[in-house]
Formats: sequence, structure tokens, C-alpha cells
Amino acid sequence: MTLTYGRKNLRLTYRSGKAHPLYLHPDRDGDLIREVLQFYLGNEGKRFGDIDWEELRIIVGDDRLYGALKKTMSHFFKPLQIERDVDPRVLRLRVFQIVNTKFGGFVPQSSRDEAIGILKREMGMDADLDSLLWIDDIEELPLSRVTSPSIEDIAGTYNIETIDTVCVNSSRISIEVGRSEKLLSSIARSIGRLSKLYGLVYDMRYRGNIFRAVIEGPRSLFRRPTAYGSRLSVLLLNIVDMLYSCRMWRVEAEAHLGRRTTAIEILSNSLKPPLAMRSIRYEVSQVFDSSIEESIYRVLSSLGIDIRREEEPIALGQLLYLPDFKIYRNGKVYYLEVAGFWRKEYAEKKAYKLSEVSKALGNLIVIADENLKPFLQKLGAPVIYYTVVYGKPVLPYRRIIDIIDGR
Repeated sequence: MTLTYGRKNLRLTYRSGKAHPLYLHPDRDGDLIREVLQFYLGNEGKRFGDIDWEELRIIVGDDRLYGALKKTMSHFFKPLQIERDVDPRVLRLRVFQIVNTKFGGFVPQSSRDEAIGILKREMGMDADLDSLLWIDDIEELPLSRVTSPSIEDIAGTYNIETIDTVCVNSSRISIEVGRSEKLLSSIARSIGRLSKLYGLVYDMRYRGNIFRAVIEGPRSLFRRPTAYGSRLSVLLLNIVDMLYSCRMWRVEAEAHLGRRTTAIEILSNSLKPPLAMRSIRYEVSQVFDSSIEESIYRVLSSLGIDIRREEEPIALGQLLYLPDFKIYRNGKVYYLEVAGFWRKEYAEKKAYKLSEVSKALGNLIVIADENLKPFLQKLGAPVIYYTVVYGKPVLPYRRIIDIIDGR
């Protein structure tokens, strides 16, 4: 489901040199939302093309809010698709063919009734041809209620779309959380896992008493800076419940609005709009970030190695590192990083990050796709390369055992 209501409809306010989105609140904006809902209820069952949308624009009184609310309300009211025995697209193609072969490509108005009779006989049908030809036209469909929303549902869905609109038009987001927050470990772990799952680059560090994570898409000269914006949105909406439970936190985006780059504070402990999370599903069902990771994990487990998937982020000075796996062997601990196939711009950034980690850790092992050799040659940690055969990684597992056994 597309959530963004479009950059042109985004409303921002500026204070202290920073932009903030304008959200809806059921108490403050309840009267307006109620009027909008009544407009849709009053037009339920009416042909979409017959609805006076200008009336809704007047009710809202703001063109940007009008555009955004119209998109938001499409979650609750949609043109009703009518089941039909005939495919109008196929029917239109057949009419086009007959008009071209029988009438030379053009039917004058004076011969229209005659032509329609010929077309119906050619196609063996008695139904109203005019209505069937455009039965899939949205303007011809009746407005139907999908669900009965409350004022809170509409405001909460609008606010989620606002967050999504900002993120989709951003190249990076930064998340700051107080170091003493109880959920910090869970937040950091989720950021790391979701970043890997969605192909995002993350950097997590402590700055005094503040934990700060910067998440962005891998940079490329040939890719627009907001190419990964939708993934940033999914990541943020996956952890927003945890953020809302914290006392001190803030989320900021580097948004690209036209030719301008704008810093937007999306959310914070003092900017917590109500969100209708139950109506929007963002689920990450994968236990492993890739089938390659899962295969390596299962092989090492079958060899009797104590390898564990879920671990806490590791503080390396100010840097936080989230390993793919942790291996316990003979009273020692080893961190295992699986480097799959990465695009060049992603590989360069990840290689730099692993270089930082390897300098701080003496027990890092990297298993990498053989295509990454040019990027990992100077890494200060053992690198074991694999090839993929029939979708499975092939590598010398014996070498891993030798490393953790000190051979």
C-alpha cells in the first residue's frame, strides 16, 4: 500500500531554524475531520465522477491539506470495483479492430447508432455497449466505504502518511535516544537488523549521554539521493512504538524538497502525534537477513559450533557494532560478519565500517562473497570467501574451525 500523500501536499512549520511537519490531532482538529468524514458518508454510493470535490476543498480550506486528506481518506472510501463477465479492455480493442476494418477507422455521428448495431452483432451481445466499454473507468464507479473510520483513525492514518512522505523524500534519518533508556538496546538491535534487511547503511555511536544512529541508503553518482526513502520509512515505522515509550528521543530527516535540502524534525519526545498503527502493517518476517546467512548458520551449527543469532550491540568506544553472529568456543567469543553481494557504493562504505570494527576487535571473522575481494583486501581481520552454487554458499568451513580453535 502506498502511504505517501505526495511532497506537494506536505505542510511544514519552521521554528528555531528547523522544519517540523504539521500533524492532525483528534481534539484540536476533530471538527474539521468530522466534516470531512460527513462529506464522504454523504457521497457514499454516488458515481465518483459526480462528486463535487470542490465542496471538500472549501470544507478543508487549505489546498495542501485537501490533497493530503483526500489521499488519506482513500484508505477508508474507494470507488467500488464491479464484478463483470466481460473485460472492458478486451472489448475496447475489439471495437477498435471492427471500426478500422468496417468503417475505415472513423464513425461519423450520423452513423453512430447504425455502427453500434453492427458492432453488437459482430460481437454477439445485446447489452448496453456504451456502459460496458467504460465500466472500469474510475469516474463511473460508485464511492464505497471500505471500513467505518473514527476521528482517531483518520488523524492517525494522516500522521503516518506524513511521516512516510517526509521519509520518502529524504536521503537519511538520524535517531537520537537517551543513553539510559531501558529500550535502547532493543532499538539499536532493531535498527541494525532492519538496516541489513533493507540494504541500508547505518552508523551507531554514543555522543556523551546520547545514542545516535544515522541510517541512509548507499550513495551513488547515478542514483537519486532519495532512492531509499521508502525503506527509511519502513524502518522508522517498525521501531516507532519503542521510541514512543522512551522519555528522551528525537528523529530528524535530511529531506530533499525540490532543489532544497531541509532538516526536518519528524518526531521527538515533545512531538508525538497519534498514529493509527493497527491500520498499517509493517512486518519483517525473516529471521535471517538472507538465505546465505541462514545456510552458513545451519552448517556451522551442524558442525557443533555454538553460534547465536540474536545478540546485543557492542560498544567499541563511541562506536556501536551489531554483529551478524556470535560464536562461543573454549571460553572465548568470536564475532562473525557475513558480507553478501554488495553494490560498489555500498561495499565501499561497509568495508570502511568493518575496518573500524576490526581495529577495535581482535576476534572478528568475516565471511564474504568472492566479488568483494577488492574491497576487503586490507581488512585487519581474517576473511573467508565463498562462492554461490545452486543458491548455496560454498566455503572452507574448516578454516573457521581452525581460527576459533587457535590453529
